[in-house]
Amino acid sequence: MTKEKQITLAKVLLSFSLILILLGIAFHLENQTILNPITNTHVIGQAENTDINITTTETPVPQTEAGQEVTSPENPNAENSNTNNQTQTQTPNTSTKTPQQPQQTPQAPTPSIETTNDNLRRSIENTYGITVRYGVETNGYTVAGLSTVRLTDSNRINQLLNELNSNLALYPTGFFNETKQAGYTLTIYLIKQYSQANVTGVTDSTSKNILISLATDYSFTESLHHEIYHYIEKYMYAKGANYTTWNTLNPVGFNYGNTNNSYSYVSTGNINASFVNNYAQTDQYEDRASTFEYMMDDTEAGCLQTGTPIWKKAKYISEQIDAVFQTVSPNVLEYWERYVYN
Repeated sequence: MTKEKQITLAKVLLSFSLILILLGIAFHLENQTILNPITNTHVIGQAENTDINITTTETPVPQTEAGQEVTSPENPNAENSNTNNQTQTQTPNTSTKTPQQPQQTPQAPTPSIETTNDNLRRSIENTYGITVRYGVETNGYTVAGLSTVRLTDSNRINQLLNELNSNLALYPTGFFNETKQAGYTLTIYLIKQYSQANVTGVTDSTSKNILISLATDYSFTESLHHEIYHYIEKYMYAKGANYTTWNTLNPVGFNYGNTNNSYSYVSTGNINASFVNNYAQTDQYEDRASTFEYMMDDTEAGCLQTGTPIWKKAKYISEQIDAVFQTVSPNVLEYWERYVYN
């Protein structure tokens, strides 16, 4: 075979190999989770996936607010206002000697808000064993067909990180590290909003590397505890928790997915309502997460009074957590149990 024919044959074989490789990659990626090569963020399946909990609100954010960044009002002239309003006088210097100036100790430069935020984020991650992402780190993140808008206001990010830190501290020491040691890691994405205006949070538990994203245009603490419950319940089911008698706490003949305002505490104000709100009637998972959200609230809702249907649900939830978590003791009144055992 001549050298020219050898070169031609090599080119043909190389082209055929590249085609096989591309076909193999395409076949491998089918139905798989795809990673954005730039941001390393997940692009996952559709909303019907049972391992994705999409939390919505019944009152969407007004459009004029949803498209604006949350900022604090600032007065650009505040710094010089006192100087401008004062009359400056000069006192003649009659001394013939130059006064000795006291030696000044150089001060360390004030860290930028971005540096402060990053330090706070790292402290949260080290304390609770979770991962926190915000800003450009969430670029391109989509979940269940929803795209997201990232946070850009560093002051708002700082506020949210402080709220996140104080709210995670409400859980027992080692609580999140216990789930992590069992292989259930947690990443929290702080975003501004989703492409669907009334979505407040999403928990993606399609794998043991669970990702919670929160639309911070809404009430942050409510959404946080709601989604955290989805996360811990995933772990609890793996550890043997069960809610086989849960439906006995609902009205006779009730089926999840059929909303009835008369069953909702928010709609009626009736403390003997069976659900905290209409959204809790979506399915049993949203029912428990919505109830837990109320259990973590600063103020006790009337529907959590001892003996009410929702109080019974809260007690059921508390008993399951006690039974599963090693970091939770039945002899210790945990934060979410304040309204259950009072």
